[in-house]
Amino acid sequence: MEHSWIPHSAVPTNQSMEAAMILPPHRRTPLAKYQQPTDFARQVFESLPLAQASLALFAYGVNTPFLAELFQRHRGRCYEDVVTFPQLVDWIFDALIEHHGSGRQAHLRRHRQQNDAGNEAFYGKLRRVPARLSEAFLRDVTDRFTTLFPKVVAHRIPTSFDRMEVIILDGKSLKRVAKRLVETRGTPGKLLGGKLLVAYRPRDGLVLDMASDLDGETNEAKLIPHLMPRLHVRPGLAKLVVGDRLFCSLKHFAEFTKENGHFVVRHARTLSFEPDLNRPGVTTTDGSNRTVVEQWGWAGKPKDKLRRYVRRITVERPKAEAITILTDLLEGDQYPAADLLSLYRIRWSIESTFQKVTEIFALGRFIGSTPEATVFQASMCFVLSNVVQVLQGYVVAKQKLTIDDLSTKQFCKDWHRQLSALKELVSVPMIVSLISSDLTEESLVELLDRLLGRMWKPGWDKTRNKSPRANHHAAKQKGAHTSVQRRRQAQKSKVAT
Repeated sequence: MEHSWIPHSAVPTNQSMEAAMILPPHRRTPLAKYQQPTDFARQVFESLPLAQASLALFAYGVNTPFLAELFQRHRGRCYEDVVTFPQLVDWIFDALIEHHGSGRQAHLRRHRQQNDAGNEAFYGKLRRVPARLSEAFLRDVTDRFTTLFPKVVAHRIPTSFDRMEVIILDGKSLKRVAKRLVETRGTPGKLLGGKLLVAYRPRDGLVLDMASDLDGETNEAKLIPHLMPRLHVRPGLAKLVVGDRLFCSLKHFAEFTKENGHFVVRHARTLSFEPDLNRPGVTTTDGSNRTVVEQWGWAGKPKDKLRRYVRRITVERPKAEAITILTDLLEGDQYPAADLLSLYRIRWSIESTFQKVTEIFALGRFIGSTPEATVFQASMCFVLSNVVQVLQGYVVAKQKLTIDDLSTKQFCKDWHRQLSALKELVSVPMIVSLISSDLTEESLVELLDRLLGRMWKPGWDKTRNKSPRANHHAAKQKGAHTSVQRRRQAQKSKVAT
């Protein structure tokens, strides 16, 4: 039996294609081996709506023609020989979904069933994937999914920001890379792969884009000039960037405010603030009876050319450090301090997404050992996260809930079970023939709504603590670490001398 977890390549580009030609070349089987789906196969397929919906979603959003065109635009000096880019994508998806991030197990199964290309061909292709291609993969695939997203929210944004597109920025270090490369063997401490700057939209919970650096020890803030122009040109509303104190810099503010953009960032001590004496501050209290102080003034030193007028909001906390944010949204009536503080608290939703991607989609176990391989795997994990986000959107749409009310962990357990059951009971050729050959955006939306609209199950609701627990902070582990890229560069310098 041929095997494919996600036959994204298994959808014909037109209705006249034969079943034998809708799989990529390495999976094509003579026409004689293909049969019409049996009644049993149809019953199994219809009884597993999560599996059916996800396969249809991948078939529409990540098909072979799209992947081939994406590779040609962003391949750089890479080329296709034994292994094509769609085959590489298929292999990584197999490893992430079925084999908990084990590329070896995924390849062994593929090779036994399909006499696939050698092990080294796939690993060699993975270690050389250009970072530019990895970034484009996440960006372009997500754009195809965005139009399918139902009218629900992942996190409720204050209504005062309805005329802006809120985007959260945060960095992500790709840790625990295996020391398989010659340059990294025997290296003490932990190895870092690439470093990412990720753009996350909390309204629907989608990871929109990312910029990357092969050096995992670099500061992600330097990637802002690479990422922000791509965010500004995205169609839609002006962008409102929310970030931590790492992004509190005048040069970053200049990037955020291009194309009518705005920012809300936590104030860092490295950036000076001079209150405007002609505009007195305002002192109020929040819902927790904490003192909130609003001030207007200038961020930066008087001689700095990028100095700008901002609004500073400080929340005093008796037993912790005060929270202070800076924003260029100066109108207190139009953008209340309570809304801005609420928006900043939503910033933590990107950390939850990182945790979900690491735990559920095996981002903590890297298949490749080069920075390029880690960046590509991260891109694919974010795509899987977005797929789950779209599926969850249709589940909660008719429940009048937010996606934040649904437990992603429990949802993904059922999703994996259904995909496993479908793979064990129905052959891939039959699954392929059961997926519609003429999926359009409208027909796919109708299909997802029909399959998932009334599918809420007990146990999917997120468990929340009714009483706050004591805030116990574990001590941070200390230890040496370095990045793969720096080890490679050191080895090259050593050989050169």
